Amino acid sequence: MTATSRKPARPRLVKSGAPAVLAPKRASKRDAVLGEAALQFNARGISGTALNDIATKLELTRAALYYYVDDRDDLVFQTYLRSCEITADDLEAAYESGRNGLQRILAYVEGALDAERPPAAVLSEVTYLTGSPRAMVEKAQRRNLEALQRFVSEGIADKSIRACDPYLVAQTVTGLVSWAPLWPDWLGGTAQTARNFRRRVAAATRDLLDQGLASDPSVSVRCPINVETFRLRPANVFDRRDAQAMKIEQIAMTASHLFNRQGIDGTSLDQICETLGATKGALYHYFADKTELVVHCYKRGFDLFEAFTETAAHAGKSGLERGMIGTHLNVQAQASGLAPLMPQPGLEALPARARSDVTRRALGIEQTFEGFGRQGRVDGSYRDCDLDTVALLGAGVFAWIPKWYQPDERRSPWQLADETTELFTRGLRRR
Repeated sequence: MTATSRKPARPRLVKSGAPAVLAPKRASKRDAVLGEAALQFNARGISGTALNDIATKLELTRAALYYYVDDRDDLVFQTYLRSCEITADDLEAAYESGRNGLQRILAYVEGALDAERPPAAVLSEVTYLTGSPRAMVEKAQRRNLEALQRFVSEGIADKSIRACDPYLVAQTVTGLVSWAPLWPDWLGGTAQTARNFRRRVAAATRDLLDQGLASDPSVSVRCPINVETFRLRPANVFDRRDAQAMKIEQIAMTASHLFNRQGIDGTSLDQICETLGATKGALYHYFADKTELVVHCYKRGFDLFEAFTETAAHAGKSGLERGMIGTHLNVQAQASGLAPLMPQPGLEALPARARSDVTRRALGIEQTFEGFGRQGRVDGSYRDCDLDTVALLGAGVFAWIPKWYQPDERRSPWQLADETTELFTRGLRRR
């Protein structure tokens, strides 16, 4: 039996920890409840989702809803665990359908982004849960990640995947897949356009992971800019306005890091104050409430994202270089203390004016990266691909980095950015 035909041991996928088996009719209604909760958590966040809204949408009384869940916390737990179970099913199906590691990775992406089924909840706020429910969801996440890592390791062994870091690739794939359900809300559109978008994202993600973006897969793009140059520094430490601006920046940077890592609803003002070593009174001196802080963090985040793209436009000599320098800066930013706030679940919970502003700016950045791709197609540095969809994919990777990355001697923020841009440039296929 050859290395490419040998079938590795079946990955251990999460199936344990689910609620008890229900009668078919009740199970179907429970699935409907959890499916609607997933949609609302993605759109409004946990705190912005009311049990009454879910009951009304499903034409249930609130009392009937409690037949399936105990309370909001139980609803979050069951919805998140269901997402993990869906991922486990997708991984098992990919294992069965693929003949080698690369085929299994690509089959997993295709199944996870299937446009014909409702999206699962994005697991961005696991820290909202406590105790055994949180431990169960985190265990399920780890098992799924380990299965993805095995797919990559098997691909390296069977020579379908080039030499790379299986853990980094598994986390990157998780970020790409996790982000897809959020983009339709951020870009606007109907349910049908959302389905069409998911079809394009599935195809573009498979294509990216398989082939990469560069017309020449041996090309190496180096970023000449350290993201620390974007850090706000006071012009005069003795100037009251400069000192106040630095305090606001420190609050926003700390809050953004925690929001990115734990989710907005998974992060309390008490946690932010504890991390800052400040009192709530000090925080309330600058922000009236959590919503105002979140809106400020989004403004700061998009100021930085726009600065990254503008810098990349000037620093790169080709479309590919511009796109990869922008990608490199965004990875550096999420892996370092700069931490611009990434778009999160809960867009609909923002005040209308803030929601309109961040969606407009998100679309503008997407169009800038799409422009880099079009320049690359003209200058020959980009191969033929779905440029406007590819321009969105990096956001999932950037948003997922704070969930898992811990700087250590093995991989600095700069090294992480190098490895990520290499994945975008070359893809996974061994040539």
